[in-house]
Amino acid sequence: MEILFFVTGLFICLIWVLMYGYLMYASRIIPRFHRLSILEPHDWPKLSVIVPACNEAEHIEDAVRTLLRQDYPELEIILVNDRSTDNTAEIVDRLASEDARIQTVHIDTLPDGWLGKVHALHQGGKKSSGDWLLFSDADIHFTAGLLRKAIAYVQQEKVDHLALLPNVILKRFWLSVAVRTFGLLFLLTTRASEINKPNSQHPIGIGAFNLVKREALDRTPGFEWLRLEVVDDFGLGVMLKNASAQSRFAMADKDLSLSWYPTLGSMFCGLEKNLFGPGARYRWWRVLLQVILMWGLVAAPIAALCVDQPWLNIAGGAVVVMYLCFSIFFVQEKQKETLSLLMFPAGLILLSLMIIWAAYRCLKNNGIDWRGTHYSMQELRAGQRVKF
Repeated sequence: MEILFFVTGLFICLIWVLMYGYLMYASRIIPRFHRLSILEPHDWPKLSVIVPACNEAEHIEDAVRTLLRQDYPELEIILVNDRSTDNTAEIVDRLASEDARIQTVHIDTLPDGWLGKVHALHQGGKKSSGDWLLFSDADIHFTAGLLRKAIAYVQQEKVDHLALLPNVILKRFWLSVAVRTFGLLFLLTTRASEINKPNSQHPIGIGAFNLVKREALDRTPGFEWLRLEVVDDFGLGVMLKNASAQSRFAMADKDLSLSWYPTLGSMFCGLEKNLFGPGARYRWWRVLLQVILMWGLVAAPIAALCVDQPWLNIAGGAVVVMYLCFSIFFVQEKQKETLSLLMFPAGLILLSLMIIWAAYRCLKNNGIDWRGTHYSMQELRAGQRVKF
């Protein structure tokens, strides 16, 4: 048992050292979109922005008006009202009456075997006529000139897909801890530092900003392939990568913003549909392994520093040194987010509880309930495309 404890402690401390090192490396190598120097093309292809909305009356008008202030010359905006029960339909119709660039799609019924948002994206794509399609969400705010810069960038890089990571506006500390930890795990699990390398096989997808060349999308099976994928944004990236599309990924914290969840409790509820699938593949034993790993990651460095084992003390000390380096790095890079980022270990505990909650709810209900429709575990497993 002593040998097992010793080896396990060393191994977990090594994982921490590698994680902190990778996160610093990835955060340094992934480009900041606002810092990129991009030459504008001679011709501007037509761009269609597709925004699905279900009960988004609180957010959609402010978000769409940031799109209307864009100066992109060949722009159409497709607003897809997906069975909303609030006044989203009235808002999108009013916006369309004010600006000829806006077209609306109203969905009254959902076909069997489709998730609502994926079906809305599918219908919006069918309505669009652009050479490039931007799939975004109904609460995303765009800075002036972003669309011109994004199209110029993908043409300059000669790629098929651009995913941009937005700034998430957070007003509560523990919510910030959970969201920042979620972001760090995203960078780790997606191998984000590899995405922009030539011929990379690592997919990427961001719901806030997935810009796709129509020719590349036409080479894929289309949204029918994703019709039961709860992580549809990343699934789009998987589908494109399977079709040999070239992707780029950048941080756009100065160009895109949204308020993701207002409270920690709403994040627990909001991620019920997401967390049991991609990581655990709807299997309870995978959740158990994930939780043991996450709790072990938090406990092991503390234990390594407390026991009377010189090598474990050194390993625990190495984790502390990397944590300090990580702290200094993010003080320089993300001053406003530093404290919540430094609570990464506590954030792992919060996310592990969210995973447990999502698994419990899904197992208890034999599936998920989303936008008024129940989806069984059997059909979710059959339709799953994203597996971390």
